[in-house]
Amino acid sequence: MKKINLCGLLPLVACMALSARAAAGPAPVSSVTVIEGKVPEKIQKVTLYTVIEGHKSEIATSVVDEHQTFAFAVPAPKEGFYYIGTGSRGGGDARIYLKAGERLQLQLDGREFKVEAGSAENKALQKWNDQVNIIAKPAFSIDSTTYMSYFPKLETFVAKVPGFKKEVNTSNKKFNERLKYTMDMDVERAALQFIFTPRTKHPDHSMYPAYYKQLMQPQKYCDAGLLQDGEGADLIRLYSTLNIVLNNDKGGKAPVAERLNTLASLFCNDSIKGLAVTDALSTYRTFEGLTEAMAPVKQYVITDVQKKRYLDYEKSVRKFAAGESGLNFSGEDITGKKIAFSELKGKVVVVDVWATWCGPCKAEMPHMEKLIEEMNGKNVVFVGCSVDEVKDKEKWSTFVKEKEMKGLQLFMSGWSDITKFYGITGIPRFMVFDQKGNIVSIDAPRPSTPELKAMIEKELARG
Repeated sequence: MKKINLCGLLPLVACMALSARAAAGPAPVSSVTVIEGKVPEKIQKVTLYTVIEGHKSEIATSVVDEHQTFAFAVPAPKEGFYYIGTGSRGGGDARIYLKAGERLQLQLDGREFKVEAGSAENKALQKWNDQVNIIAKPAFSIDSTTYMSYFPKLETFVAKVPGFKKEVNTSNKKFNERLKYTMDMDVERAALQFIFTPRTKHPDHSMYPAYYKQLMQPQKYCDAGLLQDGEGADLIRLYSTLNIVLNNDKGGKAPVAERLNTLASLFCNDSIKGLAVTDALSTYRTFEGLTEAMAPVKQYVITDVQKKRYLDYEKSVRKFAAGESGLNFSGEDITGKKIAFSELKGKVVVVDVWATWCGPCKAEMPHMEKLIEEMNGKNVVFVGCSVDEVKDKEKWSTFVKEKEMKGLQLFMSGWSDITKFYGITGIPRFMVFDQKGNIVSIDAPRPSTPELKAMIEKELARG
């Protein structure tokens, strides 16, 4: 292993120092933790992450030299889990344990690592990592592994975990308890990741082993220590998805305004509730929808990190609040005539952003056709905005004619201004504007639900 000159690492120390430490001056050399190692060929940099409330947060990068070696010097790190990764696709990151003044030497390859010199804690982590990779590697890989081979392997491994825990016996009792807890979480995460990763064959949830049902609890994750793990947020998300699947999509089909409350109710610990809520904010694309959904759960957003995450997101959607002017977008109708949004003022405007290749868009079309018929003769115009690419314009034209699509159909020449302005990355998307051209909702309900018709009728009643 290549030796490191600590003096040569001082610029790195400085760049990694937290602001509070920087203000207090450099840390004593005796408290500096050094991490050095070697990586496979073609790896150009290595990244070190700390853990902030269940998420990994980058704190430094090290450029790999001509000998495929890297090095970090961390001034007086807070004791606990950190992650180190090479950015290799599908490789993941390796979990390590740092204390002030430690020197750690690694052979690193994705999420796999070998401790060549270092603490008993890191050797215990390596041992557990080697063990859990039996179920973790196939779970996190998109390959031909199917449930027929994975489920027996999972059940066998789960039975061995109590024995693995007995092998954790470092002199650091705090670490021992944390690792034993983390073992259970790692197994859960691997098992859940497997069923939610694309496979050549997927089981119906009725075919899941008993282990999956055992994971379901009325109040899950009471230990906020889960947030000390950089993969904690992933586990919370995966568990939420499992809950939806095993409860017949109860959470997924809940009214949008209630989904955050439904999500928070799954968990026992308030900090974990807050994490789950703030990680799910992207469901809401309007200020009104966000504030309505947040009302019953805002009490759980208690940490500074969670408060900042919420306020940043709230600011991002305020510009699309109801009553603000809509974008004056334009597109070509089926005859090639250019039509602008401003020309539609005086009517309630219902916009459907779609594409000929979009399956969910096509599923909404019969419902939209029915809604258009029901609104016939009323002061409302329905505008279909296709985001098909220019090369597919003829395909769009043929589709519109063959389907005899009603309403005003516009070709937008791909993901144009309307999608960029409103931050549309998934379709279909429905939007409603009032008779003055102002926003009613830029994330309106789908026509397959009664809420869209009710929204239109409410706007028409305002005159």
